[in-house]
Amino acid sequence: MRYAESGITKNEGRLDTPAFHRNHKFVAEVLGQHLSTTTGDVLELASGSGQHVVVFAKALPNLTFWPSDLEAEQVQSIIAWRQESDCANIKNAFQLNVTDQNWGFGEPNKPPQNLAAIINLNMVHISPIEVAKNLFRGAGQYLQADGRLFLYGPFKHDGRHNSAGNAQFDDNLRRQNPEWGVRDIKELEAFAADNGLALNKTIDMPANNFTLVFGRDTARA
Repeated sequence: MRYAESGITKNEGRLDTPAFHRNHKFVAEVLGQHLSTTTGDVLELASGSGQHVVVFAKALPNLTFWPSDLEAEQVQSIIAWRQESDCANIKNAFQLNVTDQNWGFGEPNKPPQNLAAIINLNMVHISPIEVAKNLFRGAGQYLQADGRLFLYGPFKHDGRHNSAGNAQFDDNLRRQNPEWGVRDIKELEAFAADNGLALNKTIDMPANNFTLVFGRDTARA
């Protein structure tokens, strides 16, 4: 990882990311509005440094959080932040490849098969579209009847960006990797529908981002 270019620092195994400081308060506020009276288990996909899950766990002590990430270095950072925070409602981080057909939930040291929520920040635009498809497949499989999926990041509406900055960001992503790019909400809604889910709410966030809240598609139940 090229820390100098990304602005990420590392101290005793704990990664500190600029994105965390820009958005954690706003995301935690949205989660609090939807989950303050909810109990159960929450999976965070692509937890990154592990800083967000600490904030979420402190704000929502009624929930048990399961952080995860694909990268081993990120998992170690999550573990270090968990230890530093001493939050009792954060389980130990584990490696998870979203594209795996079997996430192994219900097995020892893995989340249960019925989740109150899944949280994912800033992943679907920096990964191939198959990752987004499999995210919704997993959500459809593991969310309980009233469970919710929260996606945070930049998204397009009907093929249009909501700012010139996001359009430029999208172009930069696609130059880095043709399989990356800002996803269209309609495209994600189609993935959701394939897995019995529907978009319940689109929330405007600072810096031209959104939080998308998905739940079970009761109209099709």
